[in-house]
Parts: sequence; structure tokens; C-alpha cells
Amino acid sequence: MSSYALYTLRDLRVTAEKQAERSLGAAVSALRAAEAERERLVGRLDQARAAEAGARARERPAGTALAAQTERRFWARLAAERQAVAKAIDHHRTGVLGPAARAEAEARDAHLRARQRREVVEKAIARREAALRRDRERRAEAAADDLGRRRGK
Repeated sequence: MSSYALYTLRDLRVTAEKQAERSLGAAVSALRAAEAERERLVGRLDQARAAEAGARARERPAGTALAAQTERRFWARLAAERQAVAKAIDHHRTGVLGPAARAEAEARDAHLRARQRREVVEKAIARREAALRRDRERRAEAAADDLGRRRGK
């Protein structure tokens, strides 16, 4: 393979590595956003649980049937809010956070492979340049020997 082809291949591999790096950055950003949303939802769940516990602590016996019915609706609303947030957390975990984590892991792997492919080409270039340098040194040494022999006659 010619040096030109190796340098062209290296340029292509560098471009691919940069693209993989950009993709990794986007995947990490999406994962961080999903984690922040998860934290927000967990905070909402904690608030719903705290509201329910606080209301239970202030519970008084109902004096009338209307008061008892109102209280049951109040408890049902608090429980429904808590359940809705818990369901949203589960949906977020499976629908957003899980895929974001997988995408981030895949982007990391793709970036690693792209870097390794670039390094392989750079090592080939380095070996080729070292071989060319050795050849030039040998030729220079042979030329110096030939010149010394000619002068010595």
C-alpha cells in the first residue's frame, strides 16, 4: 500500500473517529437528561408520599357521611397521584432511560472501535516511515562507503 493511500485512509479514520466522538457526546447528553428527568420524577414521588403521610397524620374521625365520603375521595386522589408518578417512573425507566443507557454504551463502543482503527493505520504509517528512514540511512551509509573506497584507491 502506498504512503498516499495510508495517509488518505488515516484521514478517513480520523474523520470517522471525530464523528463517533460527536455521537458519543450526544448520547451522553441524552443519558444525562434522562437521569435528570428520573431524579425529578423520584422527587415528585417523594412529595406525593410525603403529602399522603402528612394527611394521614392529620386524620380526624369523620363526623358525617358526607365528611367520610369527602375524606375517601381525598385519600383516593392522593393514592392516584402517587400511583401515577410511580407508573411514570416505570415508563421512563423502560422507555427513555434504558434505551438512553444502551445508546450511550453503544456510542462508547463505536468510539473505541473508531479510535482503534485509526491507531492501526497510524502504526502502519509509522512502520512504513521507519522502514523508509532505515533505507535512506543504509543508502547514505553505502554511498559513504563507496565514496571512501573510491578515494582510497
